[in-house]
Amino acid sequence: MKKIIFIFLLMFISALNAENLINYKLKNGLNVILYVKKGLPIVNVNVVYKAGCKDEHNGITGIAHMLEHMNFRGSKNFKDGFIESFITNNGGVENATTSFDYTKYYVTVNKKVLAMVLKVYADNMNNLIINSKKFQKERNVVYQERLWRIDNSPDGYLYYTLNRMAYLESPYRWTPIGFANDILHWSRDDVYNFYKKFYNPSNATLVIAGDINVEKTKKLIKEIFGKIKGRKTDFYFTEEPGQKGERRATLDFVSSNKKLAIAYHIPALSEYSTPVLDIVTYMLFARDNAVLKKILLRDKKLVSSVYGGNNERLHSGLFYIFATLNKDVKFKDVESVIYNEFEKLKKGKFSDEDFKLSKKRALIDYIYSQETVTSIGNMLSFYGGIGRLQYYKDYPDLIKNITKKDIMEIAKKYFNKNNRTVINLYPIKGKSIQYTPSISGGIR
Repeated sequence: MKKIIFIFLLMFISALNAENLINYKLKNGLNVILYVKKGLPIVNVNVVYKAGCKDEHNGITGIAHMLEHMNFRGSKNFKDGFIESFITNNGGVENATTSFDYTKYYVTVNKKVLAMVLKVYADNMNNLIINSKKFQKERNVVYQERLWRIDNSPDGYLYYTLNRMAYLESPYRWTPIGFANDILHWSRDDVYNFYKKFYNPSNATLVIAGDINVEKTKKLIKEIFGKIKGRKTDFYFTEEPGQKGERRATLDFVSSNKKLAIAYHIPALSEYSTPVLDIVTYMLFARDNAVLKKILLRDKKLVSSVYGGNNERLHSGLFYIFATLNKDVKFKDVESVIYNEFEKLKKGKFSDEDFKLSKKRALIDYIYSQETVTSIGNMLSFYGGIGRLQYYKDYPDLIKNITKKDIMEIAKKYFNKNNRTVINLYPIKGKSIQYTPSISGGIR
């Protein structure tokens, strides 16, 4: 019975993608992705810019995130806070996020107000107002967010430090929040110049998923976005050189438990290594009965939590492992279990059942990614926004074709000591930095 259901779901995947996805470009370079999903009178809208911490440099680290905040502080034709109140009043939800490779703005709302949502996003793309006083206030918000997410959080500081150690040259090393000292010294012109460079149609992707009429929606998009002039955006990225040996550090931080962080360098999002690493993630972490969860949590009771997996990026990424140790447990005992499981992967010493279950779970999660207009918009905006839409469409076939030999080859290639960064965080007593509530908007 389970096998019949699974085969039916696989048939559902291909039909859904083939019939409902439309991808094209306007003359000004705007990449447009439409996805038709009837049933409820709602739409999910995403605008994605190829602008993240990969496009920053020392002195302006975190500026992409700061610009995200300023996108809610008013444009030529819409006042400060308009999109928030408008979406709330129409029963929808909205937000934004800044990542390593992109910045995106998104709403889910009644389809009746689609035109207004597009007008706001188009005005932000072309006519954003970066007022000096509002900039100063919003910079304080961002700095408080830095204290809250990083300096006041053992998990946040561990993640932040792991990236700074694993990357020595790549701009990925400061993560999207940026360096604290840079945040305090940004100027209004720094934000404006970043905006003028990266916010234009030829560097953006518009995704609309939901109950739409394709031809009417195309016409609406052309009317609203088509008049904005596109321009060439120059990119330069400092690639991280290969790691030549293990990097290891200890941290003393205000925390209630010991914490472990491990990272391995992996390739950029690609059609071969990425889905294989996805299966490794499912086998080790991403199922209730995943190997490391079973051994570390239930069998040996060495940790209170363990999670990880591959982080997909446009350039070389990291495969993470994070664990919170139980009282009196030694780091070496936890690390030993983790490294032993990687050695088993290299030698093919993992069960056929675990392997098959992980592939099935990956395909089921792919189906779930198309369950709602919001989940569809989220996946299409990520893969479409960074130019990997075909990869997302091909994903089921890529997963189905993975063999045990692929797992062994990838494990041998990347899960090695010389490619590894390790941090042991020791808890200390002390008063954590106090978070001060924002004076002009919430934390995004």
